[in-house]
Amino acid sequence: MRMHTRLLGALLAILVFFALNLCIHLWSNQSRKERLTELTNAIGRQLSLAEVERRLSDAHREMALLTGALADGELEPEARAAFVARLDLIEAELERVRTIPGGPSRMQTRFSTVFYDLRRSWMLAYGSLGVDDSTAITELALRSDRLSTDLLTRLLPQWEREERRRMQRASEHLTEISKDTNRISVLFFMLSTLAVTLIASQVSKFLVDVNRGLEERVRERTQELEQEVQERRKVEAQLLYDAFHDALTGLANRALFLDRLGLSLTRAKRRPDFCFAVLFLDFDRFKLINDSLGHVWGDRALVAIARRLEGCVRAGDTVARFGGDEFAILLDDVHNLADVERLTQQMEERLTVPLQVDGSELYVSASIGIAFGSPEYGRPEEILRDADAAMYRAKSLGRARYEVFNETLHREALDRLRLETDLRRAVQEESFGIQYQPIVCLADGRMIGFEALVRWRHPVWGLVPPDQFIQVAEETGLILPIGRWVLSEACERLQQWQREYPSKPPLTINVNLSRRQLLQADLLDQIRCILARTMLPAESLQLEITESAILENPEAAIEFLNHLKSLNIGLCVDDFGTGYSSLSSLQQFPVNVLKIDRTFIDGMGSDGEKDEIVRAVVSLAHSLRMQVVAEGVETEGQLQRLRAMKCDYGQGYLLCHALDAEGIDRLLERAEPWARCTA
Repeated sequence: MRMHTRLLGALLAILVFFALNLCIHLWSNQSRKERLTELTNAIGRQLSLAEVERRLSDAHREMALLTGALADGELEPEARAAFVARLDLIEAELERVRTIPGGPSRMQTRFSTVFYDLRRSWMLAYGSLGVDDSTAITELALRSDRLSTDLLTRLLPQWEREERRRMQRASEHLTEISKDTNRISVLFFMLSTLAVTLIASQVSKFLVDVNRGLEERVRERTQELEQEVQERRKVEAQLLYDAFHDALTGLANRALFLDRLGLSLTRAKRRPDFCFAVLFLDFDRFKLINDSLGHVWGDRALVAIARRLEGCVRAGDTVARFGGDEFAILLDDVHNLADVERLTQQMEERLTVPLQVDGSELYVSASIGIAFGSPEYGRPEEILRDADAAMYRAKSLGRARYEVFNETLHREALDRLRLETDLRRAVQEESFGIQYQPIVCLADGRMIGFEALVRWRHPVWGLVPPDQFIQVAEETGLILPIGRWVLSEACERLQQWQREYPSKPPLTINVNLSRRQLLQADLLDQIRCILARTMLPAESLQLEITESAILENPEAAIEFLNHLKSLNIGLCVDDFGTGYSSLSSLQQFPVNVLKIDRTFIDGMGSDGEKDEIVRAVVSLAHSLRMQVVAEGVETEGQLQRLRAMKCDYGQGYLLCHALDAEGIDRLLERAEPWARCTA
């Protein structure tokens, strides 16, 4: 019984011992687990890139905790794994810094040596060499000392002064620890952790600075872009304004005028009671201002005209300049045509007041065409066309007046358009012919030559006389190819007649030159080429030019006529007496022949004054060594008077009608005097 009691007591003692040990072990495990959690969290905070901005004082306390743990051999695997991950993260951050402008020079140079030592030392401390290798331990101690110096010289200067003092004390404390070779591994881990933390902090701050700089640059660039957008909008607005306004006067231009006219036309189609009108203005003889005073004065006058016109219209009306001295006005919302005419008359009265240009007075007048708006118009261009036609009618009726477009003008405009179209086709197809009117010596009845008169053979209208299409040809420029063809054809025909019907002196040919032809720079070359190709002697050609064409540009005319004289080409002044010239003014030109206009010949006999005028012209022309040709000789009385005045030559139905080439051939074959040309 006593033995049993002893065994039971021993078992109870063993059970209590094991129970106490189990409790102690469980308490120890619980304490170790809590300590493990605390140390792991500390390592995580130390090695997390997200925590690099924490105060260093917190980091110091955790350093002490980690130092003690590593000295006791705790958590060394976790610390190693965390640090390796930390190095990889920092290296990735430094690599990202290298791609940032300015990053390599500021960050890589500063941290490259420290980072290399970390990699090398870590391999010595925890790599293949192992901590038991005395050589590795010695090198590790040296590297730990260098790392401590790097912390003070390379990394710590970037921190605040107080934090630097704290880190210096921590470094001195760690240096003392390094004297114990058994704790070199702990020392190196702490130093390397501190270095990596500082590098991460510097990288983070650098990236913050970079981001802040980038944000500032983005903000500055945004402001620059906003300014550029504003400037672009200003430029676009100016371009839009320039596209719809006249640069000289600031008025609306043709594009803007047609746009507003289109709106008025649309409004008239929608509202039967809405009326509008277009005024087309062309200022009379404005070219004289440019030619006499210069284009600068002309421009200033146009600006003054623009301001005057703006003062003549109502608010809501549109004044536009189309170019040159052409203006247009859109009168919106008028009551009737009488209202438009009243406004136009007021405008004419205002225009009679002289313009003030640079302190000088300038008088102007305008020919005005009016087109009253109607829903029947399809496009705004049609209204403007009709106003333009009415303006031309006003000019033809004496200028300084207005005309209202009507159906008669519309028909005339259509006829003119059709005429111009057919005339262009005729030029392409050379549907022209020439009639030759003999020029007869009044003394003996000999034919001395011919005047070439162009005729148009229209497929519907038949033979069209010059007075019905020459003006259109002049205005459209078609007179240039027509005149070139006439000159070439006439020279070729005369050369043939000279060859087949020789005479002494040889027959001559007179060809008219228009004002438009005289403006050609290559006219002299054209004449030379035609004479060379047709082999016609230059002295057999006489060019007829009106006195108004000669006096329009006297300087250029003198130069051109002197060139003609040097080629032995004769010059005849056509329609003398219809212009403002005198024989004394023509004396400066190398003129051979004067042609007295038929208006003076028609009045001979019934009007003694006309007889005296013709006698005076013949006498003065002879005194200036010029020959005289009388045009339009149609009666025997006219012929007798001209012969008595010793007029040299004559043309007219009494002497001979204008004939085509075949008719002239028959006339030359008969070789009869002029009195029988019409027989």
